[in-house]
Amino acid sequence: MLERFKEIFSGLDTAYGRTIKLNKLRQDGKHETESKIWRQPPTDDLWQKHLDGEEPGLGIVPITKQSTCKWGCVDIDQYNLNHKELIEKTKDLPTILFRSKSGGGHLFLFTKEWVPASLMRIKLKMIASFIGYAKSEIFPKQDENKSEKSVGSYLNLPYHNVNRTVRYAFNDKAEAMRIEEFFTAYDTKALTEAELLQLNIIKKEKESNDDFKGIPPCLKAILSQGVEMGQRNETLFNLSIYVKKRFPKGWEEKMHEYNKKYFTNPLDFQEVNNTIKSAADKEYKYGCGKSPLENFCDSKKCALQEFGVGDDTPAIQINSIEKYDSDPPIYIAWIDGESVDCDDVTLHDPEKFSVACMNQTGKIMLPVAKIVWRKMLAKLFTNLQITEAPESSKLDVRLKDAFVKFASRAPGKTISDVAKYKAFTEGGKTIFKWEFFWQSVNNSNMFDRKYTSVKLQKIFCDLFSAKEKSKKIDNKTTRVIEVPAMDLDTPIIRKNIKKAAPFEAR
Repeated sequence: MLERFKEIFSGLDTAYGRTIKLNKLRQDGKHETESKIWRQPPTDDLWQKHLDGEEPGLGIVPITKQSTCKWGCVDIDQYNLNHKELIEKTKDLPTILFRSKSGGGHLFLFTKEWVPASLMRIKLKMIASFIGYAKSEIFPKQDENKSEKSVGSYLNLPYHNVNRTVRYAFNDKAEAMRIEEFFTAYDTKALTEAELLQLNIIKKEKESNDDFKGIPPCLKAILSQGVEMGQRNETLFNLSIYVKKRFPKGWEEKMHEYNKKYFTNPLDFQEVNNTIKSAADKEYKYGCGKSPLENFCDSKKCALQEFGVGDDTPAIQINSIEKYDSDPPIYIAWIDGESVDCDDVTLHDPEKFSVACMNQTGKIMLPVAKIVWRKMLAKLFTNLQITEAPESSKLDVRLKDAFVKFASRAPGKTISDVAKYKAFTEGGKTIFKWEFFWQSVNNSNMFDRKYTSVKLQKIFCDLFSAKEKSKKIDNKTTRVIEVPAMDLDTPIIRKNIKKAAPFEAR
């Protein structure tokens, strides 16, 4: 079982992820979680513990260093998902639906061989648009795995606690499958690379039916499945934009034809006329950022359609954010398979991020209001993935290295030497003047400019239990820093340098 499971869900072999439950509760009463990447191979022991149900479960990054993968997934993060309805929609596709831990859905596409991640992503985006979940996360999130700071995004694997799991695959009747049954389903569904290339999501219409000629793919998907109640008015208005472009003369009559032909419960004659009257006022643009169109959006394909978005530049959206846990941190924002590396200030400011996006991807962002940008960041940060950075990138390690270098460069023989740019050590304590140490690190450009002398001094004192004291040196009162003597061989035990809020229990 273990070897078969590993073979099917294999991915990057140099790192793995885990979602850790924190001792904090969200507003909805659920535990907050933290998603972390460990830059170590996922061992057989970790795979087995996942199947045995040990917490936390195992997460695998699907994309390899060669930018290939053997599986991909549309992550439908919807707690009240109707799994049976989704299985019916995808019955003609080579996909397998799994129940996620939260009750949502993971729609998997498997291949029997390693295929380009970019190809897998293209097909998954087509599937996501077809089923009405175009805004769902897609794994792998990257087309290529070339970033030194990011190893890629991981997905929590199914069949955690295999004998009593809640993360199981569904069969065609929306019934839970045991892992052995899933293996059988996999054998019938997994594709070769050639089969993946040929995979068509929406069957081609008969040549005699040209109702969808040059139509945006979102409208095509909605009309093909039959427009349901609750979507009719918005769909009809967007349909009027297409019909006006395609049939400049007689478009009003065409509106009634499409209404009767493709709406499950057609709108009455007067309602269609009201929409026609509204649409006739001026030239409108498709409501790409609104429901229901956004749920079926395929912007790249739409831009190629004769009556698609055309010259309308689609808004650039960040799909996910990773945090490279260095000091200061580096953030990796993923936009349609491409990464933008930036610092915290750049990520926080849409104008600065726009420049970084242009320089690194060649994509131009349209102006975004700051309140809209911050709301988007707040949502993305709820699923922030943290990748561990090397110890040498940590502020405390660099600060300690800098101080040991300063203190050992020309150690003082007596306390009088403290006034001569030296540090004096006696009785397990090292004494030095802060301004001399600050001058040393400032000249070396070792730290980010945001670390002023005052800020760095506070961090130093908090991290290493240092204190500012007044001492008599050559009969003169001198303010110095006293810190327990250090050496590089002693490991750092990191402390939370933030003070507790005054209302917190002590």
